[in-house]
Amino acid sequence: MTELVENNSSKRGRKFLFFLSFILSQKDYSNVKKILTPFINKFGLELPSNEEFKSTCNSQTHKHETAFGAISCRHDECLPKTSRTGITNFVKVYAIINLVEVITQLPTLSKNKKSLFKTSSFRFALSISSFAIVYQTLLRFFTRAFDPLLGPRSRMNIIGSPLVPPFLAGLFAGPTLLIDNIESRRITISTYALCKSLQFIYSALRDNRIIPRMPWWWGAWLLFPISSSQTIYCYLIHPDIFPSSYGQFITSRSSIYVQRRPSYFPDTIPWPKGREIVDRIAVLASLNYPEFYSPKLHGRDPALPKVLKPIQPILEIAHPAHNRMMCAMLHPEDPSCFVTYVKFIAKEGIAALKFMVIGHAISLAAKWKSVLSRPKEANYVIPEIFKGATFITMSIATAWALICGFQNLFPNKFMPISRIYLNGFIAGLWILLLHPVRRMEIGMYSFRLLLETYWKLLVKKGKVKSIKTQPKSISTPYVRDAIEKLLGDS
Repeated sequence: MTELVENNSSKRGRKFLFFLSFILSQKDYSNVKKILTPFINKFGLELPSNEEFKSTCNSQTHKHETAFGAISCRHDECLPKTSRTGITNFVKVYAIINLVEVITQLPTLSKNKKSLFKTSSFRFALSISSFAIVYQTLLRFFTRAFDPLLGPRSRMNIIGSPLVPPFLAGLFAGPTLLIDNIESRRITISTYALCKSLQFIYSALRDNRIIPRMPWWWGAWLLFPISSSQTIYCYLIHPDIFPSSYGQFITSRSSIYVQRRPSYFPDTIPWPKGREIVDRIAVLASLNYPEFYSPKLHGRDPALPKVLKPIQPILEIAHPAHNRMMCAMLHPEDPSCFVTYVKFIAKEGIAALKFMVIGHAISLAAKWKSVLSRPKEANYVIPEIFKGATFITMSIATAWALICGFQNLFPNKFMPISRIYLNGFIAGLWILLLHPVRRMEIGMYSFRLLLETYWKLLVKKGKVKSIKTQPKSISTPYVRDAIEKLLGDS
């Protein structure tokens, strides 16, 4: 009888350890055991040894006789590992997102209390962990399903390629991204994944000499000018689809062109905000760059259209020598576009230099061990700081200056809005100052931004429709109620 009880207890213990393997790996169990052992011993209890946990984890054999059998295989490298990966990803992502939210919203945290299961961070973490689980599960399924087709075959045999199972697994696991209810975040992740895949495909084709060697002027550096043409266009014409943080970065470093309230200007008269000034560029472009009649010489005749009323305080202090309203708005006190361009470089160049110094200082602090072991590698920092500051300053300065400059080159009615694309492309050529590796990094980031803004622009114009993740669209009430309780009703 005693042996029977011990056997039942041993079986329950093995079952517990087996189900524990779905949460903890052997290394994790060892670390947890070290932490809990002192507390457990106080109650006269003892945790199973690492050897017992290891033997329990390895007690199951591979069962991949069929594709569906590969899905439910309980070997430690199959279903338990998939479960551990999903749980680990969920905990890490959820913790990081909440930590960032707490830090950024610390002053108003007490006013914005939300349920754990209704926060966007929960849905985002669930989306990432679900992708990991579904991908690894489908990878085992497709690997077993295509196993008879794999082997030494012709290079042109696509079906028999070992790349097919991971491709299909990623393809069918992708819709798990819809669990996240933040559309902008879904677009960012999708564009990032697309750009990375295109980058890897291009590198593989080039390394295998499938595509011909391109001329010297064709390279990764072109990504930034092409992307810059789209981003500058959206920043000026469609600010509602432009990333607010990037827009604030540009506006905050454009005080020469985005006029702030002068010290002598009366406080009783309203002054336009930075974004209000930038928005009037699109209005003036749509009006074919109207001429400017100084109020100091002509009074308030002709009257401004209602859409231009916010910039009236700027126009009233503009220099009488101005003859274009765009120039009078962007640099009212100085009638020379070139002098304003030089002033911008002188002022914002120092600010960009400080920004780059802080950025590189943080980067060096993060890898201080490597810097101490190889101090000579730190010598490249100073040139890179000046190159980066020059790139930031000149690209932004050129984009602003060409708004004025194109008025002298083109007739007012010639491509009044489309010329902004050319503006952004020319401004982006300053990327050539940077190291080729840095050009690729910035080019890929800006290319992702191009895809993101272009997609949003298509949605805004009604050319495509964005997918809405709404549980209300599910017809079965029980399933709908369960999803709403888990993910919220948004």
